[in-house]
Amino acid sequence: MPETASLVTAAEISRLAGVTRATVSNWRRRHPGFPSPAGGSEARPVFDLAEVRQWLGEHGKESTESPLQELRTVLRAEVAPQEIPRLLEALDPHTGVVGAPGDADENAEVWRLVRAAVAEAGLGATVDALAERGLEEGPTTGVYNTPDEVAELMADLARATGPIEAVLDPACGRGGLLAAAVHEATKEFYGQDVLPVQARRAALTVAAAGSPDIEVDTRVGDSLLADAFADLTVHAVLCNPPSAQRDWGADELALDRRWTYGVPPRGESELAWVQHALAHLEHGGTAVLLLPPAVASRGSGRRIRGELLRRGVLRAVIGLPAGAAPPRHLGLQVWVLVVPDPGETPDEVLFVDTAALAQPVDTGDQIDFAAVRETVLRAWLVFTGSESGPLPDVAAAVRVMDVLDEDVDLTPGRHVRAVVDADRTADAVTAGVLELAGEIGELGVAYQNLPGFRGVEARTWRTATVADLAKGGALEILMPRPRRDEDLTSDDPDRGRAVLTTRDLLAGTAPSGTAEADRAITSVVIKSGDVVMPTLRGLRDEHPGARVAGADEAGALLGPNMFLLRPAPGRLDAWFLAGFLTSPDNAAAAMGATTIRVVPSRLRVPLLPLEQQEHYGAMFQRLHRLRTAARRAERAAAQLTGLIHTGLTAGALEPHDPPADDTRTTSPKGRK
Repeated sequence: MPETASLVTAAEISRLAGVTRATVSNWRRRHPGFPSPAGGSEARPVFDLAEVRQWLGEHGKESTESPLQELRTVLRAEVAPQEIPRLLEALDPHTGVVGAPGDADENAEVWRLVRAAVAEAGLGATVDALAERGLEEGPTTGVYNTPDEVAELMADLARATGPIEAVLDPACGRGGLLAAAVHEATKEFYGQDVLPVQARRAALTVAAAGSPDIEVDTRVGDSLLADAFADLTVHAVLCNPPSAQRDWGADELALDRRWTYGVPPRGESELAWVQHALAHLEHGGTAVLLLPPAVASRGSGRRIRGELLRRGVLRAVIGLPAGAAPPRHLGLQVWVLVVPDPGETPDEVLFVDTAALAQPVDTGDQIDFAAVRETVLRAWLVFTGSESGPLPDVAAAVRVMDVLDEDVDLTPGRHVRAVVDADRTADAVTAGVLELAGEIGELGVAYQNLPGFRGVEARTWRTATVADLAKGGALEILMPRPRRDEDLTSDDPDRGRAVLTTRDLLAGTAPSGTAEADRAITSVVIKSGDVVMPTLRGLRDEHPGARVAGADEAGALLGPNMFLLRPAPGRLDAWFLAGFLTSPDNAAAAMGATTIRVVPSRLRVPLLPLEQQEHYGAMFQRLHRLRTAARRAERAAAQLTGLIHTGLTAGALEPHDPPADDTRTTSPKGRK
């Protein structure tokens, strides 16, 4: 443990005492006996932890913090990062019981908090808290945690065609990929990481996730420069290797026996990791790696990519949506590699592009990764012959010879777009033409229903806030709230009910979501006539800001990032309310810079008689229909033009002008 005094910041004192930072500032001003700063700066002073605890105890302000939060504070004050691996070694992965470390008496408080944190928050959360401290002074550039859903997908791909007995992660990090591989048939888990904290953390994570009879062996070191499992071969390798490494050992490893597919250039560290993974595979074994998209197309790596294809080792390249895994701004790729049995050389490679399955960024919705996982696994099982049927629309099986051009570009989208079924494309275009014609018809009807207008002298409205209207009983404000643990029950009556999402609201479509039992928010059931609004909007949003629920929405649940106002019958007209709530004057009721958060209680509405409200409401309803029809027509036109453009460039369609005397819409299936 550090020999210097344990120091804490004002923020850490506030967490220790369970108060705000402002309260700590008040204590310093009002209590002369409050400990003086022991260092830091005037703007960010630090205090002696022992003196602070003594003062808190004397003034009856003992910690109200959870043991886990208190452990974090004490770790930062009393435990150096390099000492964390020893603390992790003292934890039993199956019971969470702390062993008998040599300094148990000297640092009794730390061990007491570790035991209390394990008892309250569990072993996993306690290990994470310890590891956070252990990693505070270490470089992590290019090293990212693998999200659980991505790790599970990678593990599923590895065992999709059969069980795996042993698995290796040569850059195991916190152990997420190895933990995802835990299965009743998998008995041996091997991991290596350059950081001691991560190596021990991974061992605890995997052991806690598996049964007591599994074997977990994690070691410290750089797998490329000092392979701790040089003679090991396994059924599966899962890896999210460091990206863009410049010091991975290109010079020292130039003649390494692992480079059977070509010596990796200095700027292609990822291809070094790919070959390292293959070197540890048995015949028929599978390696699944998460890689940056540039690895598929960089010119310096084309020879190695070509060799992986020629030998039938690279079997699939799967493009994930941007945001699925850090770095979030990139659409990472999953490479699936299989060492074929002697005499076998597969002549096809699978490409999957899941970018189209991502939700639009501006809706605030998360990626529907369940749909991504289902599509990817379906494509892989069909490609490998484990299931029958056609490949999903976002996947294509391409001959290796068709990929081995000058660039050997493995970008999935390029190859998926190139393999287009002509009849299927023509059918889709025909359906798109009919859909667009229908939307244009709806737009024409909405336009014809617009009345005339006349200018009047500007009026000054007498208004009231939504908060005042709610107090007077004219409406209710309802919004989902975070659910408490006791609300999460397996017999949830709303499980499976339709959910109106933000995407549905902005697109003008019916509820498309489904309520899960473990959802994070409480249920708000929509009724016909409710006014639904998003809580988050972009400054340049041109979509309707409010929507009056009808038959399609009635009975559905309100999704996250939305609220609803329920007007009292006979007092407020719903469309009148929706129209004025989204007026430019109500922009002041929102806060933010590029994204604004709507504060329902601050919105203002004119005070008008019900008859006059209904007059305005009818007009707002017509405008809503016009705007919605225009957006649907725009969307249908964009989808149709995209289909036609793809069909033309892929050779699945060709232009065909109708005869000069034929002005009717012709089917695009009439190809010559």
